[in-house]
Amino acid sequence: MKYIISLLLVSSSLAAKPVLIASDIWCPYICQDHTGYVTELTRRSFEVMDQQVHFIAVPFNRALKEVKIGNIDAILAVTPTHIEQFNLYTDTLIVGYTSTDFYTRADASWSFQQLDSLDGALVGIIGGYDYGEQLNDKISRSTDFYAATGEQPMMLNIKRLVNGRFDVILGNKVAIEYTAYKNDVANQIKYAGSYGEPTPLYVGFNPNQSRIADVYAQGIAKLKRSGEFQQILDKYQIKAPENMPPLGL
Repeated sequence: MKYIISLLLVSSSLAAKPVLIASDIWCPYICQDHTGYVTELTRRSFEVMDQQVHFIAVPFNRALKEVKIGNIDAILAVTPTHIEQFNLYTDTLIVGYTSTDFYTRADASWSFQQLDSLDGALVGIIGGYDYGEQLNDKISRSTDFYAATGEQPMMLNIKRLVNGRFDVILGNKVAIEYTAYKNDVANQIKYAGSYGEPTPLYVGFNPNQSRIADVYAQGIAKLKRSGEFQQILDKYQIKAPENMPPLGL
């Protein structure tokens, strides 16, 4: 009986306080007005478990630091490198994939062949993002990479590329093309190559919030059983890359 009462008290305490989750805007993963497929999956996973949740838009670098120290409960769309570097807690549920893709203006002739291709090019990146060990190292040793921050860094980089401030922008193909299309500049940029393999994305939790992470995982399982998980993916036309594990596993 004492055990059952303790469980009820923990459940009541958890449900009474909204889970605070942060990220920057990275459509179609995380979009404005609490939309985006990762946002919707996360929100619904908690709702079906009767747990309130509150999302805030925060620059990604800052969100990582705030989650680490416990001011925020969770952060959306982190890579294994972020999890290790910031000592985050997560499960094995893959909520998406990110790839390292290059885009130029539509009239440019530049294309990515190898890391040396970037030498001499002015490249727009996003502060705090993980581009893989070798590319991260190149970025840290160069003065030709410019990191955008704020709540909508992707759109900022696309505008700077179109306006001629950058030769290349580096990011995720899905997010770049989605953002460019939504802002009517898709015909002004073009894909110029990719580096490495897609990287899985997770929801990262403060290490002291493992109970919340368990509630999230249980909610995702409910969404998958009901079919709502796939409905949200279909709404945003999201599919896992070929030869990669499916989302939600």
